[in-house]
Amino acid sequence: MRVGVDYYPEHWPESRWPQDARLMRETGLSVVRLAEFAWCRLEPVEGRYDFAWLDRAIGVLQAEGIVVVLGTPTATPPAWLHERYPDLYPADARRYRLGFGTRLQRCMGNPTMRDYSRRITEAMARHFGQHPGVIGWQTDNEFEANLCYCDGCAERFRVWLRERYGTLDALNAAWGTVFWSQEYSGWSQIPLPWEVRCGKAHNPSLQLDWRRFASETTVEFQREQVEILRRHSPGRFVTHNLMGLHDTLDYFDLAADLDFIAWDNYPGGDWHDDRDPAMSHDVMRGVMRRPFWIMEEQSGIPGWDRIGARPADGQVRAWSWQAVAHGADTVVYFRWRSCLYGTEQYWHGILNHDGQPRRRHREIAQFAREMAALAPVLDGTEARAQVAVLNSYEQNWALKIQPQVDGLGWWEQTRRYYNALRRQGLGVDIVALGADLEDYRVVCAPSWYVLTEEDAARLTAYVRQGGTLVLSPRTGVKDACNTCRPQPLPTLLAEAAGVEVDDYAPLGRREVRVRAGDAEFTASVWADALVPRGAEPIATYADGHFTSEPAIVRNRFGEGTVFTFGVYGEPALYDALMPAILSAAGIEPGARPPDGVDMQWREKPGERVLFVVNQLAAPATAPAPWRLETLLGPAPCGGAIDLPPYAVGVYRRTG
Repeated sequence: MRVGVDYYPEHWPESRWPQDARLMRETGLSVVRLAEFAWCRLEPVEGRYDFAWLDRAIGVLQAEGIVVVLGTPTATPPAWLHERYPDLYPADARRYRLGFGTRLQRCMGNPTMRDYSRRITEAMARHFGQHPGVIGWQTDNEFEANLCYCDGCAERFRVWLRERYGTLDALNAAWGTVFWSQEYSGWSQIPLPWEVRCGKAHNPSLQLDWRRFASETTVEFQREQVEILRRHSPGRFVTHNLMGLHDTLDYFDLAADLDFIAWDNYPGGDWHDDRDPAMSHDVMRGVMRRPFWIMEEQSGIPGWDRIGARPADGQVRAWSWQAVAHGADTVVYFRWRSCLYGTEQYWHGILNHDGQPRRRHREIAQFAREMAALAPVLDGTEARAQVAVLNSYEQNWALKIQPQVDGLGWWEQTRRYYNALRRQGLGVDIVALGADLEDYRVVCAPSWYVLTEEDAARLTAYVRQGGTLVLSPRTGVKDACNTCRPQPLPTLLAEAAGVEVDDYAPLGRREVRVRAGDAEFTASVWADALVPRGAEPIATYADGHFTSEPAIVRNRFGEGTVFTFGVYGEPALYDALMPAILSAAGIEPGARPPDGVDMQWREKPGERVLFVVNQLAAPATAPAPWRLETLLGPAPCGGAIDLPPYAVGVYRRTG
């Protein structure tokens, strides 16, 4: 377990470095990330590398017992490179070229960009690869899919399609290009999905393949760096800082080349669509199903041109412990000191612009001391779960291409199941369909809209062997080419689900009532008219187009059970039905936390550790129906834990 910080020595006089390093050590920080935006200093002139300043910075940190993670600086190509090769700039969906003056101003498919990326990575790896102060590498910074619309990407996309489909006849058949007279007689005729007169009305098959290609381009760009780093820096880890619920890029593919993933956690930013970062942590942990790092943890007020909200006293510490609870083994804060210039002048660090330790510094130093004290207990523990929600970036893209109605977005659906399971007092993994599903007794699937034969076989086998599967509306609609399947919904899963969709009503934000047992609940987004083919209705429509018809059904299949939801309900509907779903899987609900309190277990053989984090600005009481030894925070009393605002409790279970 480590605590660290992101540091930019190139922003500060060299005479300040020893003072910063000493303060870091006194704060309890033991790892520093460096150089991910420093290409202009590392290669100030083409082919002339200057690593001396970075050698000195690493040496200053080493003298204080601090180790280093180096970033490859390819997110910010220098001005001289763009001046010589202006074709490096990516083009947006209107085909306008990006200019100099920001970051990520590069097309990752451009051969020249690839060449210079390899050069700077190899030069750094040769120089620092065996440095005793360097423990690992971060590739680039916050990768996104290479959604570039330049002519070069258009040609590379056509080559990619030729490799995927082989012939134009096969592509035309797979995409259904006969629609709107779009059949291609030459590869050069295939466009990118430009945003011009036709807007977003391009063929959905073209659009999904374009998203796949753009994601694969980024994965290949990183892979070239990873291969160089492994060759010249053996024994050091390679990671990348992902972005939580960001979804332009297939993180499962990107992570396949890494030792573990890191991610950047800014729970106090106004740009987030999920104010509770718990689900984001679990999404990130599920990418590789192992502990992760926080490579950038919010340490203060965020801001670029506008300044965000100030975290309350104790809130940064609470966010940090929440990250550990959900699987972070290292928390690295962004940044050490607020920068005096540039776009991120108002993105506040541990220290203010004046460089003086103040209240944020004291709070983070407290967290670092606590982490050091609990490391002997926490080292080797992991967050584990009996239940999972499936994640798929391809499903996400397909639903972005054709959103259909409000509320059908991928993360919106994920959040419904995730929160319902969490309210039952359970930890939740969020994993790929390719994960070992037999590790989970319950698997919830948001709309598995693009259903391949392989996907259907895997899910069917999971149920047949005893798993409990929860299906959603809009499952099985499309094939791998993003064209509609001709079978009755849910198509390839109809036998396992024991149900057929006779009709449907897109609701969006409109509501219908659903009756389950003696209670009625509000539902919205979508309404499927379900016809049981062996399944048993457990909820019916109380009004709307399909009054008295089944809305949710349960089907025994093999040794397992499938629950098919034809609607998306209010939280109370899931709370009413989730106990039956868990019971079918042989799972006992846990202690239900109050709203605003995050309860999460980490464990290893012979050790179970409970984290309780109050995310509220008000006191809260959490249940504690176990024998617990207090490691940090308020002691349990009478089966409950009383938590002041933003309080954190860590407990070892003893019985």
